[in-house]
Amino acid sequence: MRHLTSGIPTPNTTVTQQQHEEAISRVSILSFASSLMAADGQSLDYQSTFLSRLSKALTMTCNDSPTDTKIAVAALAVALVALFAASGQLLGQYFATADGYRRCQPSVMGPWAKRTRLRWRWSQFRFETLFTTPEILFLSFSIDQHHRRVPKTSSDDIEWIMGSPTSQEKTMVVSPYVDSRTDEMVCWLPLLRSLHRHEWELQRLGCYNGRQPSVQLAGPAIRFRERSWDFMPVDIVRPHAITNVSDIAVLARRLGPEDGVMRAEGNGHVISSTLARSIGIILQYMYVGVPSSPKTSSAIGELLKAELYVPSTEADMMGFGILPGCEDLQLPTFKMGTIEEVYTTMNILDPTRKASRKLRDVRGIEPHCTFGFSDLIPLAAPMMHSNRSSVIRLPIPTEYCVGLTCHNEGFVIFHNRLKEYMAETKYTVSGQTKWVLDQYEMLKAQYLEWENEALANDQVNDRNQDFLQKSHACWDTATEYFINLQQTNQLQYYDLMASHITHAVNYWGDAWSNIREGTAREHYGLRPLIAEGMHMYWDYVPDIVVDLRNRGFEGEDALVHEAWFTMMFRAFCWWRCHFLHVGDNTIEAPPRLPSRYWGSKLPVYIG
Repeated sequence: MRHLTSGIPTPNTTVTQQQHEEAISRVSILSFASSLMAADGQSLDYQSTFLSRLSKALTMTCNDSPTDTKIAVAALAVALVALFAASGQLLGQYFATADGYRRCQPSVMGPWAKRTRLRWRWSQFRFETLFTTPEILFLSFSIDQHHRRVPKTSSDDIEWIMGSPTSQEKTMVVSPYVDSRTDEMVCWLPLLRSLHRHEWELQRLGCYNGRQPSVQLAGPAIRFRERSWDFMPVDIVRPHAITNVSDIAVLARRLGPEDGVMRAEGNGHVISSTLARSIGIILQYMYVGVPSSPKTSSAIGELLKAELYVPSTEADMMGFGILPGCEDLQLPTFKMGTIEEVYTTMNILDPTRKASRKLRDVRGIEPHCTFGFSDLIPLAAPMMHSNRSSVIRLPIPTEYCVGLTCHNEGFVIFHNRLKEYMAETKYTVSGQTKWVLDQYEMLKAQYLEWENEALANDQVNDRNQDFLQKSHACWDTATEYFINLQQTNQLQYYDLMASHITHAVNYWGDAWSNIREGTAREHYGLRPLIAEGMHMYWDYVPDIVVDLRNRGFEGEDALVHEAWFTMMFRAFCWWRCHFLHVGDNTIEAPPRLPSRYWGSKLPVYIG
């Protein structure tokens, strides 16, 4: 009888018992391998049984014929393929437990994907996905002798955004050509690149050099934050960066969008937001400026100088409706972002509340104006201009910021009244008063923009450097004058400033009365109302002397006179060293964030 099974000798062949067992074993191996492949490696018990039989077969056929060896090797290969298939499926199931890992790949996170890693959780017998994203911060800093940024507060694991190639590499920025080719990439990568571009331009223009000691520099930085995907909300599909309300408002204003913070568009930047139920505010950022090409993708283009703001903490505060006070003169900060905050500040300056009631009356006629009160800005604010930079643009802290100390009429009338004062024989003219007149006439003779408001405003971030430095130097000298008065207890600058503002809010009504009655003074061909307003400022000086005596001043009237002249000249210099951006309308300013959000750590996520 002939056996049908392959590999088993026919009855005519003389076989031993051992050979017969070997043949049956080989057939069993082949049959079992076929069944194992059909089962697709799903049974570990089958694999164990198969390996046991394979081991026995190899032992029995170690001295077998070459044909038998080939059959054994083939069986081994089939077995290994099945083993690898089963192992691959097993590993795939384990890697599938790493939820979110595929959402942290380079096509989504760019170079940041290098920091994504898996951590094995033995207690749960699964992988956990850990990814790293930036926390975007705005930090105050100083510059050391090696021109490095040193944060005011200790901050570990941060990298400054500075625009240099080294800084871009450390913060893992992608080129604009890369992220413009895909919609999958997170939007905080182009945001980081925009911040680098902005900082590079500020450094190129010298905004971080020659700063005032009382002004704090502030710039963007990132902190690396490692997070687990286990705690990502289900409706978040891409890794998000994090910042806070205060910093995102500063960021948005510095980059240039004009319409707001959580939804804004301007200067090629688009910011929108949505509310995720499980996490809070999610921002989306997009840059729609000049398109990039591979040849220019690594370059940082120059920004328009007119778009830049002074990069300091004090300037950032003004975008929240907070006016910083000059620390050298021991002045506090003043809130003036809303009309109610204006009234509150006015009541602090004038506890009698008469001035705030006057402001309410004026706003009943001119709803957007706070005449007189606006002069508090140049009188109280510190110098934020850097001597080595022409960037002078500031956000305005209140609804109406223009005052007599920034208009042509204020300059011209003050100058002529000061000359008349010095010609009067009844007044003793001090050396300080002569200095004020000399410096005023020097600036007037050398620079047309000194008395020309329109010309000065046309030169946004592009004013003559020599003009800025001389105006800045005069402001510094005037400030030193008041510091000396305070140190010798002769006169307190705060008292003089508060008394002036208290009376200045009356000028609009008083000037209109004089014009209607025909008693207005010379206006030199300028706008009569504003010119008469500066005349009224001079008329209020005797009342300021009385106020200061009520506050404890015991000096001569002449000291108050020269101090008031110096204060007004100092305000003129401040205006010519700064430009307050008021948008397309000269009265209504771009929106300010409420002052309560300054310094707020309320988290905001960037998708």
